[in-house]
Amino acid sequence: MKKPARVDEFAAFYEATKTPVFRAVLLARAGEQHAAEDAVAEAYEKAFLRWDKLADHPNPTAWVIRAAINQRISTWRRHRRVVADSGAISPMDDAALDPALVQLIRQLPKGQREVLALRVLLDFSTEQTAEALGVKQGTVKKQLHRALHALRLHLVTHEEEAWQ
Repeated sequence: MKKPARVDEFAAFYEATKTPVFRAVLLARAGEQHAAEDAVAEAYEKAFLRWDKLADHPNPTAWVIRAAINQRISTWRRHRRVVADSGAISPMDDAALDPALVQLIRQLPKGQREVLALRVLLDFSTEQTAEALGVKQGTVKKQLHRALHALRLHLVTHEEEAWQ
């Protein structure tokens, strides 16, 4: 395996982005932790091998996320199986998301989860999110609006039930 010339630069990029990228992929892919870990590892390996060119990409983090999501989809297709949703998510670290919120997000459609993970968790712009997911900016806005609306409805309904 040929190493890129900018190894130290890649190492700094990896250290700075590995946790938020993992969280985004984990959340976007509905909490399949082992599958997300594998996909993120393979995406970073691809990024490492292409770092000489990828370092100049406008958003290498988005590239890694898209590669991880694509890897996860390819793995699923190759094995032709559906991974059962266990309903459990392992703690990622002290800054982990609230498990109740994660459970709500897991109930959202895939596109809404992916947009929510990138726009909210990673604070990507609409343009960066669209590029990372390979969709139009209007789709990102629509999916984010729908995701937030669904979460608000659930929270308002839950709060009203608590007061009764």
